[in-house]
Amino acid sequence: MEIVGILDQVLAIVKRDPQELIWQSRYSDERELVNDLTDHAQRIRQGDLSRLPDLSFLFVPTGPLCEIAASSGWLEAYTVLGNRFDELHSRLQQS
Repeated sequence: MEIVGILDQVLAIVKRDPQELIWQSRYSDERELVNDLTDHAQRIRQGDLSRLPDLSFLFVPTGPLCEIAASSGWLEAYTVLGNRFDELHSRLQQS
């Protein structure tokens, strides 16, 4: 599923450099962020879409991932990935 590819790209960015988490309240540290994104990816790989609403919340404008990306210097990449996620999520909801 293409959403997993988006999550893998986000995880690669998050793991590559330190992340500034001050402007969001969901994650207390980077380990928690990585664990949550990894859990989302693993579930989707197994066909489990039960956490998709939660994942969708992470990608909303001014949501946790947007805030992290903006404060950590990868907002441009986030915008591309977030827009692609929105397209795919919309298709999933229609099917």
